[in-house]
Amino acid sequence: MQLFVGDDWAEDHHDVELMDSSGRRLAKARLPEGVA
Repeated sequence: MQLFVGDDWAEDHHDVELMDSSGRRLAKARLPEGVA
C-alpha cells in the first residue's frame, strides 16, 4: 500500500493530509506553526 502526505504550509499553521494510492483521504489535521 502506498501512502501520500501533503503539507500546505501557511505562516501560522500547517494543513496536513494523508491519502492512499486511489486518492481517498485517510486523515487530515491542522497543526500550529512552531515547536510548542
